[in-house]
Amino acid sequence: MPWILLAVALCVALHLGAIALAATRFGIPIREFSYGLGPTLLHAGRLRIRTLPVGGQLILKDTNTEPVESGKAHDALDLQPLATRLAIGAAGPFALLVLAVAVLQSEGLATFASGFAQCIAGGFEPFGEAQRLLWSASDVTTASPFPTLLALVAAKFAAVNLLPFPGSNGSFLLQALLERTPLMKRWPPLATQLGLLLFFGMAFSWLLALAVYGLHAAGIDVMA
Repeated sequence: MPWILLAVALCVALHLGAIALAATRFGIPIREFSYGLGPTLLHAGRLRIRTLPVGGQLILKDTNTEPVESGKAHDALDLQPLATRLAIGAAGPFALLVLAVAVLQSEGLATFASGFAQCIAGGFEPFGEAQRLLWSASDVTTASPFPTLLALVAAKFAAVNLLPFPGSNGSFLLQALLERTPLMKRWPPLATQLGLLLFFGMAFSWLLALAVYGLHAAGIDVMA
């Protein structure tokens, strides 16, 4: 388990770092680089390190989230050309996919492609498919050298981040692509609320699956 947690932590760092590098390359100011979840352990300038290294957030200059004077908005993310916003939004998952392919070659692409369906299927079946996936991941962790484990985690992490859940790269990319289409203009608030409900439902389902898996691993059969 410590090795897979290390792999997740490294993938989070690569993901956030790639987005930060892309934003800097296009001249978009970084407001905050937040690594991890939970209480803050270290806060230095724009860098914030939190307790659990399993997620993070990169806040860029954006007129939708902060007041910006009209003459100083040229470098705001939301005012950049579509190609620039897509490049920044895709930088994290792309870096993870490059890592996966560099180590696993064609298997890296296959692992990435299967990650979409596995995330959804496991969320809908926390006591079935999710348990099978978690036990399979446990076997891989035990049998694989760390570079292989890191590449597998990178492939799955890239896929999960491209799903159109709130706050994900996939959601950002989809919104950028559809923002000027009739579909986006007619997007009802109810659809957004349903999307949030689905996201929180999937998150809760996977947390439940992890809890059940942990109990089983400890020899406690909660399904009896």
